Amino acid sequence: MITQAVRQQAEAPRGAYAEPVPDMGSWRGWLGCRPWQADGLLAAALLAVTAPQLAAGSASPGMVSAYVAISMLLLATVVARRRYPVAAFTVAAFIAAMQVALGIRPGSSAEVFFLQPSNADLAILVLLYSLAACRPRQVSIIGLVVCLLESAAAIARWAPAHSAYAGEAVLGAAIGLGGLTLTAWVLGDSVAYRYRRAYTASVEERAAQMEAERDAQARIAAAAERARDLEEKRARAVDESAARLRRIERDLHDGAQVRLAALAMTLGEVKESLEQGGAGGDSDRIHGLVAAAHANAKQTLTELRDLARGIHPPVLDRGLGAALAALADTSPVPVTVSVRTQARPSPAIEAIAYFCAAELLANVAKHSGASHADIGLTGHAGTLLMTVTDDGAGGAFSAPGGGLAGLLERVQTVDGQLAIDSPPGGPTAIAIELPGHA
Repeated sequence: MITQAVRQQAEAPRGAYAEPVPDMGSWRGWLGCRPWQADGLLAAALLAVTAPQLAAGSASPGMVSAYVAISMLLLATVVARRRYPVAAFTVAAFIAAMQVALGIRPGSSAEVFFLQPSNADLAILVLLYSLAACRPRQVSIIGLVVCLLESAAAIARWAPAHSAYAGEAVLGAAIGLGGLTLTAWVLGDSVAYRYRRAYTASVEERAAQMEAERDAQARIAAAAERARDLEEKRARAVDESAARLRRIERDLHDGAQVRLAALAMTLGEVKESLEQGGAGGDSDRIHGLVAAAHANAKQTLTELRDLARGIHPPVLDRGLGAALAALADTSPVPVTVSVRTQARPSPAIEAIAYFCAAELLANVAKHSGASHADIGLTGHAGTLLMTVTDDGAGGAFSAPGGGLAGLLERVQTVDGQLAIDSPPGGPTAIAIELPGHA
């Protein structure tokens, strides 16, 4: 669309010359900045070469006055050529046609004195140049044809053309008039061509700038959308972290803290019994209290170990491959692990990949009815790709509030992606792509 608009603007007709670049240090720059003064000087120059013909008129004063008026009208068209090139050329062409028809004596035809050709007719060449430079080529070609036809008609009505042995005179006149006419048109058309090229280049440059601005605006909009998306993901990550902290606090308060309190009470009773020097039958009671305290201590250690593993599994200290292998060993469904990575990802990425694998293996055991699962881990070009496949019933999908939706939110916090391929009847393949560093 931009290229079409540029072409249409480049081919649009122009009303006047392109504005010249001011160059006040030269006479050409001075004239370029003052087009009306320049055209006035051109008309004055034509008047200077026409004045001797005007002064040599031998007809009646009325005829001489009309002759001068016609010549001055031709010169006036030169002054108006920039603003009204077509109208000025039309007036000059009409006057020239009248001069050819009534002012040139072909043989014994009558001659109208005030329509005799003069040096002022050179104005039509200036107007043809202006027409070729200021208007589309179709219009200037029409003007060129008119000038050539009038030149041919003038030569045909020229008196020497009807004399004996007039071939050389006719040929010279044809070459002279035709050459001047074609030269004026070619010069004007070359100016128009240079202007069209410059104008097309400027329009294309503006179009390129507009395209660049649109691209920049699109990038800014994409960046803004990206920022909003990241803000939403960050908010979800903060909420998830807050929920995880509340869960840890609740587990500590309802589990380990209660058991430690019971352990403290039991040990207190044992201490009181020992201080009272209990013996005999009290020894059985003391042994029971010590056994209960020992059992509470072991259960508390187990709960604290599980809680710590949920925060950061210690097995990840040996690397993600070892952690996934340990995770596969605890799965009720046989799991094969394949790891092909070159560089170790950051701890945060390893933790996300580990918990995603744990959640997916739990889903395999609970819902898929699979007899075997595979975990594939590959790393390349700064990304980590983990795939979990199983030969179960399939039909897995991400539902709001479901486990897969939670996994998607987890991986999106680090700009990761999750893809699900689970047709009914299986198999199921879930791919998780994570950056190498959070």
